[in-house]
Amino acid sequence: MALELSTAPSLTSPIAAAWLYMSDNQDYNTIPSEWSAIDFKIVDVLFVAPAGLQSDGTFGLYQSEKTGPLANRFKWVVQAARSQNPSIKIIVSQWWGSGATIWGYDLSTLQDSQAIEKYTDSVQAFVKTWLSVSGGIDGYDIDYEDRNVGAHAPKILAQVRSKLDALSKDLGGRPFYVTVSPAQVAYLPQAVPSLNYVNMQTYAGGYSLSPQEFLDMGLRPQQLLYGICPETGCMTRSVEQVEKEYGRHSLAGIHLYRLNSGNYVQELQVQKEIYTFLHPGSQ
Repeated sequence: MALELSTAPSLTSPIAAAWLYMSDNQDYNTIPSEWSAIDFKIVDVLFVAPAGLQSDGTFGLYQSEKTGPLANRFKWVVQAARSQNPSIKIIVSQWWGSGATIWGYDLSTLQDSQAIEKYTDSVQAFVKTWLSVSGGIDGYDIDYEDRNVGAHAPKILAQVRSKLDALSKDLGGRPFYVTVSPAQVAYLPQAVPSLNYVNMQTYAGGYSLSPQEFLDMGLRPQQLLYGICPETGCMTRSVEQVEKEYGRHSLAGIHLYRLNSGNYVQELQVQKEIYTFLHPGSQ
């Protein structure tokens, strides 16, 4: 039996989700020219990365004298996406790995309850701060792999869930979403009550993941998105195979990593194919 979420705002299914990664280069005072080619009208939910734990222990967007503020690019993404597609949902992702001079730190440095509390308070503050920019953002994600995987992850997610619920109540019921994008599944069963959606990384390091692993945790098919990765060199299934898995398991949707690598022309074409498949007659 599926566990009940503390709050479960539902997005309209099917969901054509996609990712945008902001740090291929670190001149954050500029917007890469190829980003202007992105068609946000074929994206229902946009996941934006990399955000992360900063040196002061809070969640946010990196800045330094060398790079400039990553917030410049994030602001451009939010404004451009909402200008093209007012109904798009935008979710910011806590990134993984080593990003000390690029985007920040992973979750492994949160070693005690006080540090976790400070971090999760700052997630709520971050979401609240961005409400004034083109309608703001709609939730928080963890790219759940490598050093973001740990026994403390369920606690972090539960606190973020509670604090975004409180913010929702303060704002008259505006929903905020808590998601994970796992290439690994350790400790995730304990986090199920906190989650709205799971973006299965059924590509690259998570290629062997199956929907059944997540259903066995108590998640519902309508909470799962199947992944595809047309980025050059990324091990992935074909569009046809992904669409078949989506239908066979009656999932919530499909998410694409990503829209803006060096292979962005192909990536945008794949996103268009997926969007048309999920929303026939829309193009």
